Amino acid sequence: MLTGDILRHSAARHPRKIALICGAERLSYGALDRAANRIANMVRGLGLRKGARVALLCRNRPDYVALHFGLARAGVITVHISPAYGAGETAHILAKTRPALAFTETELADKVAGVPRVILVDGKGRDGLARLTARASDGAPQVALSGDDPFAMTFTGGTMGFPKGAVVSYAARRAAATTTALEHGLTSRDVVALPLPLYHAAGLLIWGQAAMLVGATSVLMARWDPDEFIALAHREGISNAILVPVQMNDLLARPAFNPDGVPSLHTLASGGSPKHAGLFEAVVERLPHATYIDHYGQSEVGPATILKSWHPREKARSIGLPAIGLELKVVDTDGAPVKPGVIGEILIKGPCLMAGYYKDPAETARYFRTRDGWGWSGDLAIVDEDGFITLAGRAKDMIITGGINVYPREVEIVLEAHPAVAECVAFGVPDERWGEAMVAYVVRANGAAIAAEALIEHCGASLARYKRPKIVQFVDAIPKTATGKVLKQKLREDFLSNAHPVRPE
Repeated sequence: MLTGDILRHSAARHPRKIALICGAERLSYGALDRAANRIANMVRGLGLRKGARVALLCRNRPDYVALHFGLARAGVITVHISPAYGAGETAHILAKTRPALAFTETELADKVAGVPRVILVDGKGRDGLARLTARASDGAPQVALSGDDPFAMTFTGGTMGFPKGAVVSYAARRAAATTTALEHGLTSRDVVALPLPLYHAAGLLIWGQAAMLVGATSVLMARWDPDEFIALAHREGISNAILVPVQMNDLLARPAFNPDGVPSLHTLASGGSPKHAGLFEAVVERLPHATYIDHYGQSEVGPATILKSWHPREKARSIGLPAIGLELKVVDTDGAPVKPGVIGEILIKGPCLMAGYYKDPAETARYFRTRDGWGWSGDLAIVDEDGFITLAGRAKDMIITGGINVYPREVEIVLEAHPAVAECVAFGVPDERWGEAMVAYVVRANGAAIAAEALIEHCGASLARYKRPKIVQFVDAIPKTATGKVLKQKLREDFLSNAHPVRPE
């Protein structure tokens, strides 16, 4: 089954059922299927053939979903670009991928001005999507495709430089959608919220496709608003949703996020970035009638591990067990599995893995360095005797202080356990004496009054002296990407540009 077939099969089974809700707009599976065919035939009519790159720079709207399936049926490679990217990031992606065509909105058109042909999804004139597709056939396009063909490109968060384009095949994203549907128990009776940005792998390529695969109804949010989510959940009977931790925290701050406010919500998932230590327990306490699922995954893979609310409570700070259809192991630098309790790098194997990074053979070779099908995630973790995995940070974030390896995530977990800490991030900076030193930025919990020295002392109760942060700095907020990933490189650069001294010990 190819990506275009996911929609086609559900349209054949449920032609009049509502596939997509966005505000007052409601699209049946049959109507969405025909819209995708018109887009595919229109693109083919413009002369684009299998393997051509097409940029998609658009905010959440029904056209995005139709374009996703239509472009897949045309055999072109969709280059998903975040509207939140700055001019430099967007220019870098366009220069590297050289798309022949771009779909975007009027307000975003300047970002793709250099693309040979631009079609406005909200345009009414000659270059408007509605006018161009009105003349196209709604019959199925005849394009020879296989599961191994590349069909989409999503980009890493870009927290350590320009984003890398992860190229995925039809088969890889079908497998990811199947894994997601199975792990969530999705059925055609479900009403699924789509609050994440559709350009993100978790938004449409995984979660949205899983909903379409089983014939569920999807409720698309044009932008994130916790109060709107609660209202939609009540009005539309939303049963399943996946959010990033920052969105989950927004909901937990709302009194209406309770069994009476969201009575139909029986499965709630979080993923996209590491969760706060207490998030799992907080959601389970607030919604005892619902199953809570935590994900760990990557753009290069999709969902890789799953933690569910019925797992032992002492495992709540882990990322769970390998997802259905995937193999994971934690290894040392030579690729040998480490013993339980020892930090190593997560390796992932399975049908969901990407084909590679677009026009980046060096990074592709680094990811598949052992050439045996295992992907080196770059994430560090500890596996326990029961097989549960706990993240320990990114391999590139590891610092060496006084000749000893220290992982920022270890420090963050200890800080997060303090009741005065709402959120924190730890990172390394150069230090003349120690080589590198740990710095922690902390957002205080509401009304909390605590000194930096007290938090450093708190760390000393759980961590070796060399692991404690040398500096704790209080901030109002921690900068993140649109999907909730902390911009550590920006924090590090800002810290160093302000020439903060590191106190020797």
